[in-house]
Amino acid sequence: MGRICLILTCLLAPVLGGKEYNLEEMATSACIGISPAGYETVVAVRRWCNAQAPDCNTMCNEAAPFENWVANGGFTCFNSIHVYKKRPSLGKRPGGTQESTPPPNVGKYGPIIHKYGSNIPGIDACTTRSCGPNYCCCSATLSQ
Repeated sequence: MGRICLILTCLLAPVLGGKEYNLEEMATSACIGISPAGYETVVAVRRWCNAQAPDCNTMCNEAAPFENWVANGGFTCFNSIHVYKKRPSLGKRPGGTQESTPPPNVGKYGPIIHKYGSNIPGIDACTTRSCGPNYCCCSATLSQ
């Protein structure tokens, strides 16, 4: 009976709300949104969420350069984030720009992203090695 429940849970998890969003797209969008500079190339480098993993300074420095005239010199870390997996889907929003009826799941939330930032006492977003950050926000500017 336990195996049947486990199999049903695995099969029904996406239907019941354990949606796996595109974490890379979410991470890249979040990094762009919190980027402090203006003219730059921004990437979200996937990081193993483990204390044994390199910190984000190392991850960004070791990321392959992107072949454009801005990011040829490589990347440096400016922040880190944790994109949470398997958050519930809130369903589609019906209608166009004006909604005549409330959409489903008003007042609930789906995806969650935690920003580490460098203004927290004792925590530097680019040097922490905990499981914490699962993405490093890295940028390249013309001055690098």
